[in-house]
Amino acid sequence: MRKWKQIGAFALAAVLTVLGPAAAWAATPEFGRTAEEWAKLRDNVMEYNELAGLVHEYNVTVQNNQRDYNENKNKTSEEIAQDLRDQADSIRSTISGEDDAGSIMSDSIAESSAKQLENQADDVLNDSETLLLTYQQTEATLVSTAQTNMIAYHQNILELELLKKQKELLQVTYESTQARLAAGMATQMDVLGAQENLLNAEAAILTAQSQLDNTKQKLCVMLGWSFDASPVIQGIPAADLSRIDSMNPSADKAKAIENNYTLKINKKKKANAYSSSTEDSLTSTIKDNEQKIGTSLTAVYKGVTEAKNAYDQAVTTFAMETKNMEAAERKYQLGSISRLEYISQQFIFAQKQIGVQTAELNLFQAMESYDWAVNGLAGA
Repeated sequence: MRKWKQIGAFALAAVLTVLGPAAAWAATPEFGRTAEEWAKLRDNVMEYNELAGLVHEYNVTVQNNQRDYNENKNKTSEEIAQDLRDQADSIRSTISGEDDAGSIMSDSIAESSAKQLENQADDVLNDSETLLLTYQQTEATLVSTAQTNMIAYHQNILELELLKKQKELLQVTYESTQARLAAGMATQMDVLGAQENLLNAEAAILTAQSQLDNTKQKLCVMLGWSFDASPVIQGIPAADLSRIDSMNPSADKAKAIENNYTLKINKKKKANAYSSSTEDSLTSTIKDNEQKIGTSLTAVYKGVTEAKNAYDQAVTTFAMETKNMEAAERKYQLGSISRLEYISQQFIFAQKQIGVQTAELNLFQAMESYDWAVNGLAGA
């Protein structure tokens, strides 16, 4: 268990020293979720359908944004501008006016900072609503990133599995080459080449394992575990091909425009604009946003169709390779093919089998990307 409901002050200090604050605190009060929901979020199991909840409760960026929003809640753009001017006045009050080198430099920096804040105040277009939309966009992006990382984690596992199969083949190849050298059927250069291939495979495994560990660490830190924690990471849901049937970029464009965070933020900024030039500039930006959203949605949908075609091809290829594997099994049992030939066929079979699994993960990722584009994250 890496998250705690209640804990005494002294025990809390000890826990935070080891686990970090994100491991102890959730953003939502205890009454904000059911006991069953909390139990699922607080166990040591990372599930795909819990990623949104974990990001909301335990991601440090989301928690900091929530605190910042609470401090600026219900503020208008004028009030935010006044806050900036107050900060500028506060900084100016620190100017000493002394003529020594240190004071002159310090006063210059203070004056520069105060002017920068005043310039920001003159151009304030944000209010509590744009702030909320920005933080909602950040949280949605973090959830999307967590999903991508979890999918990548399982892709890393498949890559590592295939590399280990390849090493097994290269080990047998190396042993066979040594035997052929002893029989006068191979050269020392052949042996050295086989050995080099084996060493390269071992190095590739180490690199893949490092990549897997790095992806796991990123997931843990994003979701409230300590970086060196060992949660049980569950699998990715199967790709539901029926989702593709309901995708239609032309029909979904209106919804994508309506939901888009960047567009909503810019529309609110336009409403807050003080000058006609700023308003005109934002009008052009909004038109550009709408065009880009449609283009982005079409591109993401194309990614779905391409991933679906790749998946279908992988399934077809694997079905053919299954027959080849069955034939190799029979031949090996009859002694009509060597162990090296048999292991080679096993590797090819594993390659095609993992190819299907990888293609399915890619397809699932593409479908998730499309849904996110419709639900507010299309490039604008």
